[in-house]
Amino acid sequence: MNNKREVLKKFFAEIQSEQLINGTILIAKDNEILYKGAFGEAELDSKQKLKINSIFNLASVSKPITALGIMLLVQDNKLSLDDSIEKWLPDIPYKGITVRQLLNHTSGLPDYLELFEHHWDKSKIAVNQDLLQLLIKYKPDRLFQPNERMEYSNTGYVMLALIIEKVSGLSFGEYMKVNIFLPVGMENTEVFCQRLTDQTMDNYAYGYIFDVYKGKHVLPDEFPETNFVVYLDGIVGDGAIHSTVEDLYLLDRVLRNGTLIDETLLKEAYSPSSPRQAGYSDYGFGWILESEEKKGRAVWHSGGWPGYATYFKRYIDNDLVIIFLRNKEQDFDFEYSILQSIENILFDEPYEKPKVPEFQKAKILHPEILNRYVGEYQLEEHNELIAKVTMKEQRLFLELPKTMKLEMYATSDNEFFLRSLSVTINFTSDGSNHYLTINDGSDSQTAKRIESKIEKSDDTN
Repeated sequence: MNNKREVLKKFFAEIQSEQLINGTILIAKDNEILYKGAFGEAELDSKQKLKINSIFNLASVSKPITALGIMLLVQDNKLSLDDSIEKWLPDIPYKGITVRQLLNHTSGLPDYLELFEHHWDKSKIAVNQDLLQLLIKYKPDRLFQPNERMEYSNTGYVMLALIIEKVSGLSFGEYMKVNIFLPVGMENTEVFCQRLTDQTMDNYAYGYIFDVYKGKHVLPDEFPETNFVVYLDGIVGDGAIHSTVEDLYLLDRVLRNGTLIDETLLKEAYSPSSPRQAGYSDYGFGWILESEEKKGRAVWHSGGWPGYATYFKRYIDNDLVIIFLRNKEQDFDFEYSILQSIENILFDEPYEKPKVPEFQKAKILHPEILNRYVGEYQLEEHNELIAKVTMKEQRLFLELPKTMKLEMYATSDNEFFLRSLSVTINFTSDGSNHYLTINDGSDSQTAKRIESKIEKSDDTN
């Protein structure tokens, strides 16, 4: 154990000396903390340093905590996992979905980001009830029938927060505070909607994204691709819980000793949903599930929201936990390599110090050049899948099946990249046909244009 402490100490000393990350981390085994540290700044303008008790937006690491709120209601016999959700949300236009299916992402509910993008007044900050009203009014199609397969659903976890409110008679934030945060001793944890309430928080870690035009980190409110953080600030349940590495470690401890949730219910939470689909990890109640012969069973979740990346992994057979909270945007592959190195150290495997890639800066292209690429592209290896390239307000976007729309940034007249992802997009032509190729460093996919232009309204909305 002492050897691992020394290796981790050396690893993070090197990272700190080169200022490779901006965040906090805690690693523990067998009820002993092996390493904890804070690196970088909580606020760039004031140069305020991060502390170990700095408070971060957990993003989707909120999901296992929201799931615990539901499980407590089940444990108290106020709710059943197999209740139909219309019992608690009678006006919802999707019948036959159960609470269990919301928890394990087998509900088939449509994603809400596109719904708000097309049907919401962006001058207003939305709350959960607004999402329910949009679902009732516009009734977007289900993605699939309940329990047909598993597909990650932020919408489902917003509905879980509404159900908690309906069953308990408390706001989601108050219920979580009274029933989880205070009993566990999580004094620096709360459901926090900074822009909605205009409140401030001590020890708050502001989240920063990289502005590819200015070449520096800025608040996401100031950047067009990420300014949805403003009008979606009141949405909770799928995210919006704010916490520290130490508070999350306290939560890990009470889940391990069984003082919060009984063993039978926890066993169910750590069990996979019945449908299986290639390309997805097993999912329980708010946890992604893994099992390896050497490392044993693990339950974990990661989170991403403009400016924040979070990671909470619990090896339940080895009593080992890794918690990492970041508030300054980095390349996704680089962050993953840090976490992989930590895991290798803990399991006595070879590791390397990750090399941080340079941030790419973007060129501004004339709208006539951007407009050349607008259209629908059919993927050559999967003919049933269509990629859409659209232009709006002189900005170019890529929309792949079942993903949110992402802005593309130019490095040349025909090459683009996706911000904070190691992905490039190239546009080519053989004279009669037009193609786009998506390359993520390890794999590439080519698609042929089948429509020269998307409807003009996409550029004028």
